[in-house]
Amino acid sequence: MVNTWVSSHPTLEPAAAPYTCHNARVGLVDPPPNIAYMPSCRRATSLPAYRHSLSLQSPLSIMGQLMSHPIEDKNVECHSHESLTYSIGSMQGYRMSMEDAHCVKIDEHERVGVFGVFDGHGGKECANVVCERLPSMIFKKISALLDDKNVLDANSNEDAKKEENGEKVDGNANNILKDSKLNKLRSSAMDVIRNCFFRVDHELEAYHDAANCGTTAIVATVLAGKYVIVANTGDSRCIMSVNGAAKTLSFDHKPSTMGERVRIENSGGYVVCGRVNEVLALSRAFGDFKFKTPYVDGDTNQIYARNKKYWKNGVVHLPPELLSVSVEPDILVYDLSKLTAPEFMVLACDGIWDCYTNDQLLKAIRSKLAESWNLRHITEYILNECISMASSATGIGFDNMTLVIVALHPTETIDEWYQRMKSP
Repeated sequence: MVNTWVSSHPTLEPAAAPYTCHNARVGLVDPPPNIAYMPSCRRATSLPAYRHSLSLQSPLSIMGQLMSHPIEDKNVECHSHESLTYSIGSMQGYRMSMEDAHCVKIDEHERVGVFGVFDGHGGKECANVVCERLPSMIFKKISALLDDKNVLDANSNEDAKKEENGEKVDGNANNILKDSKLNKLRSSAMDVIRNCFFRVDHELEAYHDAANCGTTAIVATVLAGKYVIVANTGDSRCIMSVNGAAKTLSFDHKPSTMGERVRIENSGGYVVCGRVNEVLALSRAFGDFKFKTPYVDGDTNQIYARNKKYWKNGVVHLPPELLSVSVEPDILVYDLSKLTAPEFMVLACDGIWDCYTNDQLLKAIRSKLAESWNLRHITEYILNECISMASSATGIGFDNMTLVIVALHPTETIDEWYQRMKSP
């Protein structure tokens, strides 16, 4: 049995418009996580990139059409399991349509829990498709990975057989074997998640409705109660509360970041006012296929590949590092076994992060936990606070808003977790 919560909200007619965000790249998780890139290739489309200058527009005009009064109806759900309890909240706000989506999938044994937030732009289609396909694909493949490797049961089975035969169990050797298998599981899971990002983006090309839109993706996978694996494409974000401090589990992908800018310019694109080709305020995203093209000569309109090895059967195949906008995720891993008492993690779109810094959001949640608030009421409170910050001067507080708060309590009940979080 799989517990699943998926949301794609009914909204007003979508108003395709440019968008913006205000976040900056933040620091590394401590200890430094393992970040890996995948050099595999995907098929590139041949749609030309387009230009649309936004440099003289105000923050609100960049956001697109807004309603005079916000839609403050909230979709809030809270579900509790043996080791994980989570609350999901979303609100359309001032935007003409709801382009965010979110998904949670947890298996009945809680070996795998997948949490995802997707912030669409240019329409809701990409966010809805990725929300439907990506978490399900990750969940299915990682569950199969656990079944195939039997990592969780292998050591206990071996020990039981030795004890039945009267053999002595070597605790140190067993721990080394267990750590080795868990490390292999972690590495395999990272590869699976990365491949799922590429595969779903490739599938998006078949959707006509998704041709002119895109979406971010922040996906956190709780693996066997041992690791939190966070994969991020775009500027949605994940943080974890560790001993009362905010640990960053994702990086915002901004065109102005040096590494991103180098890739964009090497692919024939450019960055002006923090936007790819003066349009897109993200350097990585699902969809946005007009930015995932080989270089097109402006005079001859001919496709040009700097290296002939990318030509295969008359089609240009480019690795992600040669695309102006790539779907390739950064993947960070946090080892939960190093924590004596895990606390919680938060996934949210930039509609939340525009209003709160990492530390501010963590302090807001912890302060309400100290006052005996439950996760549902805290989620509603955060959404209300964000909409109250709406300011025409800064442009914040007008975006769609979605956040997921996940309480981590592998060795205690949720009531015991609430009691612990009340302590200073």
